[in-house]
Amino acid sequence: MRDDHASFLDGGNDMAKIQIIAAMTMDGFLPKADENLMQWVMNDAKGFPYWHEQSIYRLMPHYPLLDLLAEKLSDNNQSDTYIAEISDKDSIELLRGLSRYNLIDEMVVYILPVIAGKGTPVFDDLTPSRWSVHKTTSFSNGITRIIYRNSCILQ
Repeated sequence: MRDDHASFLDGGNDMAKIQIIAAMTMDGFLPKADENLMQWVMNDAKGFPYWHEQSIYRLMPHYPLLDLLAEKLSDNNQSDTYIAEISDKDSIELLRGLSRYNLIDEMVVYILPVIAGKGTPVFDDLTPSRWSVHKTTSFSNGITRIIYRNSCILQ
């Protein structure tokens, strides 16, 4: 199944890659766990399971960020991919920590065609940075997947 994803998963980078996968509503909130479209993202082969198969390490909330930084910079981990799934308040704290230290190389964002109106914002209180769109895919259920790559940190 390594088709259109292979080009950015291989990276050509000299450090390990840290990748975020997240799903959010059109207005930027975490979808409710019982949202039908969220179930698709969590279970379909084109959703989160694909990225879990492609990564070597899965980051969980409370992962020691200084250890992660050392691992990322290690010569032994050049082709390793660390993935963090953003799906609840604890994982949003992990996202903030990774953002604070500019450790995120790539974000895979699934946008659900839903307006929540309120809830837990996904990208609230992150360190300003610039991202470029690498690839966009729309699915028949209305979900859009956008893959962003970190361009630079803003001062």
